[in-house]
Amino acid sequence: MRSEIRSAAIRIIRRLELAPGDAHGYEQITVRDVIQEANISIGTFYKYFKNREDLGQSLWAEPVDKLRSDMQSDCDQADGPLDKVRTLLEHYVRFSVDNRRVFRGAFLFVRPDSHTPPEKQDLKNETFYRNLTAAFAEGQSQGIFRQFDPHDMAQLFWAAIHGSLALPVNLDRYDFDSAEILSSKMIKALLEMIEPTG
Repeated sequence: MRSEIRSAAIRIIRRLELAPGDAHGYEQITVRDVIQEANISIGTFYKYFKNREDLGQSLWAEPVDKLRSDMQSDCDQADGPLDKVRTLLEHYVRFSVDNRRVFRGAFLFVRPDSHTPPEKQDLKNETFYRNLTAAFAEGQSQGIFRQFDPHDMAQLFWAAIHGSLALPVNLDRYDFDSAEILSSKMIKALLEMIEPTG
């Protein structure tokens, strides 16, 4: 039934000619629209989804799950900790470029204050973070990276690469370099940041 509800929402999205990650366009779709399209009761909808936002998140879960899977596979095949870090950052950037609408909907969505915040998840369960911290620890044990707290550095790397992609989009009134150029420069700067000093 969960899949049928998602399919109904996707049919509506296609009729409106929206991409599944188009958060602004998705605002047009109501729970009533979805239950009518799926031919179900409101109770059935709420049995499978907490609210409309929960349904929306599920619509772009598939490409995000593929990102995690591809990222994990390439990280596992990377040649050493530095290559692992670079691979993870490049995957994040490539996903934002290849899946612009999904990236904007899933990664750049700003939740209105009136919406219930989601339940917090442990960072250790997130592929990107988990692999970054592991690569940092591996690099430190091999003397390739300087000493720092891998947990703190993983959060900083994530914030930095995400910011380099989000800034040109969210503040497009300013003449920033493109997200692709800015993120390429950011990767270079981040990798330099973890090299041993002196």
